[in-house]
Amino acid sequence: MQALSKNIMKATISTTISTSAEQMWNELQKVSSLVHVASPLLIFKSQDKYPLPEQWHIGQEYALSVFIFGIIPLGKHVIKIIKIDAQNMQILSNEYGVLTRTWNHLIKVEKDTDYKIRYTDEIEIKAGMLTIAIWLFAQIFYRHRQKRWKKLIGR
Repeated sequence: MQALSKNIMKATISTTISTSAEQMWNELQKVSSLVHVASPLLIFKSQDKYPLPEQWHIGQEYALSVFIFGIIPLGKHVIKIIKIDAQNMQILSNEYGVLTRTWNHLIKVEKDTDYKIRYTDEIEIKAGMLTIAIWLFAQIFYRHRQKRWKKLIGR
């Protein structure tokens, strides 16, 4: 558990995935991949009248409704894409929602070998009195996501 300040905590979760860096990078840019790897723990639905796009776009804000197991509503969550860095294989988003004032998420892909990569999620969380509880949830959620990435990429 890493506290950045009194009110912000950071979670860093990494795993090794058997895939090429290029294949992982291509999947990371797809909005449908986020929806897939988050499910069934969290279900994301667009709050806009239009469906979610195929790929993330820098500067774009995505307003989502979030549900635990598709049943329990968690309210609105906004994802704003700040950086998509193909050279360093990183995506940075600034996010917030009903339960979190700050949910800054950095995804990093690092080539290990031709067929293995190191995938890392780094999340800065600020949620007032709920910060520790949300940090604990992030530990579960991102481990779930990383297992789902392994299954998705393995197909």
